[in-house]
Amino acid sequence: MTEGTTPAASLGYAECVRRFEAAREAAAALSSVLWQASGADLAAGLEALGELSAACEGAEAAVTVEAIDRGEPGCSSPPQTPREWVVAHHRRYAVAGASRLVDVAQACRQPSNHILREAVVIGRVSVDAAQVALKEMRLLAPHLNPDAVDTVWDALMTLGERHDARTVRQLRERLLAAHGVDDAFDDTEDKARVGASLSAGKEIAPGLFEYLLRVTREGRAMLEAAIGPQSAPTPGPDGEPDERPVEQRRADALIAVIGRALTAGDSTWSSTKTQVFVGIALADLQTRQGRTRPASEHTDGGLGVPGAGTLLGALTSGDLVTPDTVRRWACDATIIPTVLNTCGEVVDLGRATRLFTPAQVKRLWLRDRHCTYPGCDAPAAWTDAHHLTHWADGGPSDLANAALLCPRHHTIVHSRRLHGHVTTDHHGRQHVTWDLTRRSYDSALDSMDRHRAPPQTRSG
Repeated sequence: MTEGTTPAASLGYAECVRRFEAAREAAAALSSVLWQASGADLAAGLEALGELSAACEGAEAAVTVEAIDRGEPGCSSPPQTPREWVVAHHRRYAVAGASRLVDVAQACRQPSNHILREAVVIGRVSVDAAQVALKEMRLLAPHLNPDAVDTVWDALMTLGERHDARTVRQLRERLLAAHGVDDAFDDTEDKARVGASLSAGKEIAPGLFEYLLRVTREGRAMLEAAIGPQSAPTPGPDGEPDERPVEQRRADALIAVIGRALTAGDSTWSSTKTQVFVGIALADLQTRQGRTRPASEHTDGGLGVPGAGTLLGALTSGDLVTPDTVRRWACDATIIPTVLNTCGEVVDLGRATRLFTPAQVKRLWLRDRHCTYPGCDAPAAWTDAHHLTHWADGGPSDLANAALLCPRHHTIVHSRRLHGHVTTDHHGRQHVTWDLTRRSYDSALDSMDRHRAPPQTRSG
């Protein structure tokens, strides 16, 4: 505090208003005396104006909260709504702006939103950023652990103070993964999957067709992993630079990938289907029903985000995928799982062979013939090789632990955590039998844990 100033706490309301008027007069006169300022003075002046603007917006919210608490809009003549009251008394607020201010002010009146109120009334976050954070919290709150609500509010306020509204929205999935109730983050993937679509081609120019594609987080990661390396610029036959725009290179890469798949026909893939790098905590990879993740198992953020896998490299770097997606990829894709312990250090699960070999896949085609999910007859060439006991839970990559599943049922088996096992009929033929009870896989793991013999100790 500079000499001669009055502590803010001792100022009366009338004195505050008088100083607002003085600040307005100073701001109005500033343009006529800018010639007196050095470059450093201009920077200092802009910083002071920014602080004043933030403090004023916070004060506007505080005044609006107080007016609504007292019922002032309804006591006006004629009676007004809170929005109309703001428009009538604030020259800068149009109807839309007044609605934002009132929406935030109404939320600040709720005791459960005390963190929001503290951040708004002191000007820490703008009304616009507060409204975005409020909308995000309304979406997140039903899916959060109750004891994490204040933590999420703090995160939204910190981000709103430093970043724009778009960045605040991007925090949603990370907060849901780290602080959501069981399966909350997984549910977003399940709901998004319903919206995935590919339109029929529409001719927009002679010989040129337009498709509209909507995919989930998982679909985007798989798509980018498939076409990313193929869409890099390549020199022409005489070494000339590749002048194709990036959109054309990506389209060419997609057609090339589809062409290779068509050429493969009914043969097994000579290499695995995609390559994705992902960081995930060991505790998340091995999570099963009823297992609560203690705070000590959260990584320090090294490569992993608690409750999710984090994609690494290419255009999808930093995007999140659900643990179920990572477990499914570990069955039949060249996923490079960077598995982290509680300190964020990379750990090794100890099995060098994770994927089924082409020879094993051919034998599975002969044994299972089609997707093994009850009622599905998708041909073997359309299927993935699934680990009945997941690789993350110690399941080996051998035929006794394998089953063919089409992509749709592979997703269902992992998301519903269904258990399957290989049985032999009286003719000596092997079949895969599925228990379609939700979480039957977790029950089977618990049973295996109970029946597993304790380690023997040496005597003497």
